[in-house]
Amino acid sequence: MKLVVQEFLTLDGVSQGPGAPDEDTSDGFTRGGWFVPHLDEEFERQAGEWLGEADAFLFGRRTYENFARDWPGMTDHPFAGILNRLPKYVASNTLTEAAWDPTTILSGDGPAGPRDVRGRGVGPQPFTHTTCLSFATTWTRSRC
Repeated sequence: MKLVVQEFLTLDGVSQGPGAPDEDTSDGFTRGGWFVPHLDEEFERQAGEWLGEADAFLFGRRTYENFARDWPGMTDHPFAGILNRLPKYVASNTLTEAAWDPTTILSGDGPAGPRDVRGRGVGPQPFTHTTCLSFATTWTRSRC
């Protein structure tokens, strides 16, 4: 199994709040929305190819909550079918319910999340789309 990480990151290391100004204002962050307004057709084509290779999605809680709020209602977007249909796994010790089906909450040891997904028989390519979880898969300690 291969774990693919997709992370939006500025050249100076910012990954927080790429979608909208109010997406993630934690810790006083005020520069949200730095990425999505600049997407073009070429990026969307490439992202569609990447998403088309996924067998499941592995999210951290914050990213999952943002996606679960927005994507179920975006049925006319080219990525909606993939995101809404495929299994989603959320690494979280605080999330207790997941209304965006199909979703499984993975609690406990954060770095064990990808191993747990592999143990559930998910195909060759789960796809993680979250900064904290990306760090947690390689570091034993994480603030996420």
